Parts: sequence; C-alpha cells; structure tokens
Amino acid sequence: MAETSVSQQPAMPAHGNFCWTEIAGTDVEKCKSFYSNVFGWTFEKSPNTGDEMDYFEFSSSGGTEKDGAIYEMKPEMFGGHIPPAHIALYVSVDDIDHSVAQAANLGGSIIFGPYDIPKVGRMAVIQDPSGAAISLITLTPEV
Repeated sequence: MAETSVSQQPAMPAHGNFCWTEIAGTDVEKCKSFYSNVFGWTFEKSPNTGDEMDYFEFSSSGGTEKDGAIYEMKPEMFGGHIPPAHIALYVSVDDIDHSVAQAANLGGSIIFGPYDIPKVGRMAVIQDPSGAAISLITLTPEV
C-alpha cells in the first residue's frame, strides 16, 4: 500500500503552556549577534510584520518551527519612551478575555490588552499579585 504524504500543521499549544518568547532590546543587531554566539540561534525576518518593525524570528531548538522573536524597541511603540530591555514569555490560553478577567479577579492587574494582532491572535500582558509580568495569547488557528 502506498503511503500518502499529508502536510501537517503544528498543533496549537495547550491552554497554560508556554508558546512564545519575545526579546525586546535597544540594538537588535547587537542582540542577534549575542544570542547567535551564545546559543547558536539563527534569525529570519518575520513575513508578518510588514514595514512597521523589524521582527526577527528564531527556533531555540534549531528546528524549522519558530518559537520566539527579537525586535528593537522604538519610542513610538511605547508612548514616546523606551522601557528597559526585557524578555516576554507568552502562555497560550483558550480564551484571552476570560483569562484576563480571571487574573484581575484573583488580584492580578492588566498591564495592557487584550488586543488583536492580525494573522496571529489576541494577546494581553498581566501582572500577578506580586508584580511579575507575563504575556497571554489566544492564537488564531492556521488555515
């Protein structure tokens, strides 16, 4: 019997799983060089951000599926100022609006969002009751 080749889309991450890492710096070329030399990561410009920003995706495992990105912060992205460089960890949630409301009800606070990212999903950043920030995202299924 002949085997049929079926193109498989990557599975959507389960609710509560880490699904993306975002590195925000003030000099993207220096940051890319640093992470390439420390971890061996390679970066590809994302096709999803257009001309609005340089957003470079990477695979921390060295595979083809991207699990993070790096970008250069600009003042216009943050209301005229640039926050300290940081790394944002994204957790997949089934319903972003419900998860944000639940976090607020449990003593957390909403830093920003939820808001839509075209072709990606809906995301927000919250703080837990001790002040630690974490990003949440409900991804749009690929068609």
